[in-house]
Amino acid sequence: MLTRLDETLRHQTSATFDQVAGNDPRFFDRYWFCVYDPSGRLLLVTGMGLYSNADVLDGFAAVQTPDNHRQPNLTVSRTLRPAIDHTEVGPLAIQVDQPFRRLHLTLTPGAHPLSFDLSWEAFTPAVEEEPYLRSRNGRIVEDYRRYNQIGRANGWIAVEGRSTDVQNWWAARDHSWGVRPGMVVSEPETDPPDTTQDDRGYVAVWLLFSTADLSGFVQLRELGGVRTRLGGALQRPGHADGASLALTDAVLEVTCYPGTRRFSRATLRLTTADGERWNVEAAPLHRSWSMDGTGYDGGFDDGRGLGAPRGNRHLEVDVYDLSHIDDVVRSDGTVRRPRQRETPVRVSVDGAEGTGHLVIMTRGRLPHYGID
Repeated sequence: MLTRLDETLRHQTSATFDQVAGNDPRFFDRYWFCVYDPSGRLLLVTGMGLYSNADVLDGFAAVQTPDNHRQPNLTVSRTLRPAIDHTEVGPLAIQVDQPFRRLHLTLTPGAHPLSFDLSWEAFTPAVEEEPYLRSRNGRIVEDYRRYNQIGRANGWIAVEGRSTDVQNWWAARDHSWGVRPGMVVSEPETDPPDTTQDDRGYVAVWLLFSTADLSGFVQLRELGGVRTRLGGALQRPGHADGASLALTDAVLEVTCYPGTRRFSRATLRLTTADGERWNVEAAPLHRSWSMDGTGYDGGFDDGRGLGAPRGNRHLEVDVYDLSHIDDVVRSDGTVRRPRQRETPVRVSVDGAEGTGHLVIMTRGRLPHYGID
C-alpha cells in the first residue's frame, strides 16, 4: 500500500512505508505530550500510538484538576488502514506543522468531558536517548529508541465545558518507536518466571524538566543497588539549535509518603561532561497520574492495554478519584493501586524554580532508599 512517505527517497527496506521491517506484533511508534500550568491549576497528558503489525492507531488524553482530585480520562482506538497517513483517531488529532519545532494538538468537543486546541512549540532541541536493547532466554524483550524535547504550549483546554486559556505553559514530549513489553499482546510465560526485579530490588527514574535557564532529561536504572543504565543531557534553553551536555553521573535521594512507594520529595545530584555539578530537587505539583486511565499498565475497559484491536470506532470515557495518595478509585467504584505512576513536579535547580515530569518506579525491597 502506497503512502505519502513513499514519495520520498528514504526507503530502508524493499517494502512500502506502510510496513515495518519486522513482524513482531508489539512494534509501536508513539507520540507522548504533557502540558502543565506551572501553578498547578490544570494538568494534561495526551498521546497517540501506531501499531503497524496490529493494524491499530490509538490515543488518549487525561487531565488533573487539583481542586477536586479527579482525573477524567479519554481513550480512543481505530483500525489503522487504509487511513494510515492520518494521525487522527476519533476526536483526537496530532499534526506536525514543522518537524522538531511546532506541533498542533486538538481534541474536538463532543460527548466527552475533555477538549483542547493547543500549539506546542519547541523550547530546546530534541535529544535522543541511548537505544534500548534487552533479551531474555534468547528472545528480544525490548528494542526501541526515544527522543525527548522541552516546549511551551498555547491555546485552550476545556474540562466539562469550562475552558481555560493556556498561555506559555510548560510542556514536554517524547517520541519512541520499536518493541517493548506491554504493547498489543501479553508477554509469553517463561520457565522459570523472571522475578529478578522483585528479588533484587529495582529502580527506574525518568525526568523531563526545565527552568528559565536550564532544561534536560535524566534516565536512571538500578538493580540490586547497582546502576544498570545512566543517560540524559542538560541544555541551555532559548532556541531549538543549541548544544547539550551529556550526563556522566546521577545520584538519587528520595523520601516517600509513609507506607507508600509514592515520593514526596526527590533529589537528583547530577554531573555533566564538563565536570559541573547540579542539584535537581523535585516535589509533586499534584497527584501522580494513574496511567491505566491513558491505556498504559493494562488500561482500557477490557484490560488489554495499548495497541489491542478494538474495531474502527472505539471511545471510552471515565473519571478516576485520586483523593488517596496511593489508591485510585475508578468510575465503577473499584479500587486499584497501579504500578505505573508518573508525576507532575515543581523543580528547583540550585535555587532556580521550574516545572517537570518525574517517573520513579520501584520493585522489591530497597533498604538504601528506605523502601520495604
